[in-house]
Amino acid sequence: MRNHQWMGFVASACLAFSAHADLLNISSTSLQSSSEEAIACTIIATGGSTYQGYKVLVAYSEGGASDSNPTLRVRSLSSTVVFENDNWQGVQYLNGQSVNNGSDLSSLYTNTLGRTPNQANDSALLVLFSPGEAVCAHSKEASNTSLKKVSVSLTDITNKVLSVQSLSTQETFLLQKRLPKD
Repeated sequence: MRNHQWMGFVASACLAFSAHADLLNISSTSLQSSSEEAIACTIIATGGSTYQGYKVLVAYSEGGASDSNPTLRVRSLSSTVVFENDNWQGVQYLNGQSVNNGSDLSSLYTNTLGRTPNQANDSALLVLFSPGEAVCAHSKEASNTSLKKVSVSLTDITNKVLSVQSLSTQETFLLQKRLPKD
């Protein structure tokens, strides 16, 4: 009997350690300037829920100093999809075309991540990518040539967006505008 309990324990441990969990967040803390980028890259999870066939992510680029002004560019490594932002409350772009003002996303950021970016000059993007797609978030200072500390992150909020029973009409519209067209 003791031998069967031991074998059961070993089998349970093997299953627990081999279980696959999709990555929900990737972040990097680095130094950046107007000529030196900070980068965080990942491959979008293939498991779990999608929003109309895409994973919904939030990318933040948050400066570590009060005089920091990070810009943010999130791009696919396998297609021409590029999202850009210079100020989280300002204009956000998809492939060079304005899609909205970031301030329109404040409640979505708060409801899914529990917060908005730390400072007014920080950058943020709501992005959609296909499962399995390799993407990178690039951050650099808007104009400062001296090195500044920055945190760059990509967080999968697909399940949180889908679990919100009542996305506002505006939030649904903003998600629809981000569906990649390449």
